[in-house]
Amino acid sequence: MKISASEQVASWLSALAPQPKRRVRLALRSLARGRGDIKALQGSLEGFNRLRIGGLRIIYQQRSSSEITLEYASTRDVVYEMYEQFLSERKPAG
Repeated sequence: MKISASEQVASWLSALAPQPKRRVRLALRSLARGRGDIKALQGSLEGFNRLRIGGLRIIYQQRSSSEITLEYASTRDVVYEMYEQFLSERKPAG
């Protein structure tokens, strides 16, 4: 399975300390095989899923049976609110 990352996720991952970065990379390898602590999101984030890695969360979208896009990543306490804000700012006014 192909996993691609948004600019935000790529910079977040590169800024992580070595130990958390290793844990995230292992979790992403599992995600590519359809495994891991994953959950479908509801409400305003319906259509997205989350991957839990301890206190870290990655919001992703399954584009097809062979492609996943990592959309947003942060700590559990802020990731959902920050991503909702990011989405609302990205939508065209109208």
